[in-house]
Amino acid sequence: MRGFSDRMGALRESPTRRIDAIRERLKRENRDIIVLSAGQPSIPPPPEIRAMMAEELAKESMDLYAYTPSQGIIELREAVAEDLKRLGSLDVKPDDIVITAGGQEAMFATLMTILNPGDEVILMDPTYFGYKPIIEYFGGKIKRLRLSMDDGFRINVESLKELVSDKTKAVIVVTPDNPTGSIIDEETAKAITDLAKDKDFWIISDEAYRTLIYEGNHVYMYKYAPDNVISLNTFSKDPGIPGWRLGFIYGPREVISRVKLAGEEMTYCPPSFAQRFVAVYLRSQVRLKHIRYVVEQYRAKRDAAVNAIKASLPEARFTVPKGSMFIFVDLANYIDDGEKFAEYAMEKYSVAIVPGSYFSEQYRAAVRVSFVWESTNRLVEGIRRLAEAAKAYRTR
Repeated sequence: MRGFSDRMGALRESPTRRIDAIRERLKRENRDIIVLSAGQPSIPPPPEIRAMMAEELAKESMDLYAYTPSQGIIELREAVAEDLKRLGSLDVKPDDIVITAGGQEAMFATLMTILNPGDEVILMDPTYFGYKPIIEYFGGKIKRLRLSMDDGFRINVESLKELVSDKTKAVIVVTPDNPTGSIIDEETAKAITDLAKDKDFWIISDEAYRTLIYEGNHVYMYKYAPDNVISLNTFSKDPGIPGWRLGFIYGPREVISRVKLAGEEMTYCPPSFAQRFVAVYLRSQVRLKHIRYVVEQYRAKRDAAVNAIKASLPEARFTVPKGSMFIFVDLANYIDDGEKFAEYAMEKYSVAIVPGSYFSEQYRAAVRVSFVWESTNRLVEGIRRLAEAAKAYRTR
């Protein structure tokens, strides 16, 4: 009998893909769309690394095209271990690292590895939308810890304790966060990891933006509870290869060995060329110089966006992001529905944003503004258009 898995009902097209589809339609109509919706970098990897790899591509060899070990090539896992030591003072063995085909596979394989139907997973609200469908696909139950813009989206550990039960399998912490740009502090990180050890649950630490920090420092939760923390990473943001699909996970070996099996069944092995590219990048002399340059450029764009929002949308509420690529802007004084407004702003004012309701059940009149993709002039113009759209939407 033909049919489909009931589990497929949990999966939906990525919300940002819906925005992308509308944007592409308008582009075909020769509309100039200012893109404040993109969650990808605007600065390519260092030219020195690209030149080196171009030479490798010219060689008559299958090395860059062949299968690799499912866990990832040893050169890259060693380079990742060295990088974690350099940036985070962590001692992670290469065998405790698995390379994945992007951060999305890292999320899927991790949740595939740890979840059973009925397990509870605690998500922050707001936070990255990509976890919800995967958790539901594997039969997990979601609890949400509401965070407040008023205190910079700080995690209240006492409130978290009230949500933890004997069914809690994991707490997911994205830091720096998408969409809010908030970062966790050491005191909070230690309190959450102490709770995880006491109540015996996993912490999934999503570190996709760990090198894109403008004020403060990234806190590696792994150092406080290495037996409880599974850390997910991507190379989409640093060195900036989202289309090449490469990421990694580090954590307890009992997790890593099982995630490797999950990845093997999905993609067999990560992309070989991307692995070798990143291995060269991480061990190069330009690696730290490049990320300092990227942070400097993105910080300047962030500041331009902040000033533009203050000037053009004086009734908007937001916190200045300390990391990531986004500003989470509450437009409740202008609009009542972020999703309808996002479509209105794109259709009528040619500016693309992402609705806050994709990330939050409480901030439904918010939008996520990406400040990295467009040039500074177009970024400021996009926010001006956004303000025009908001004011027009309010008086419809």
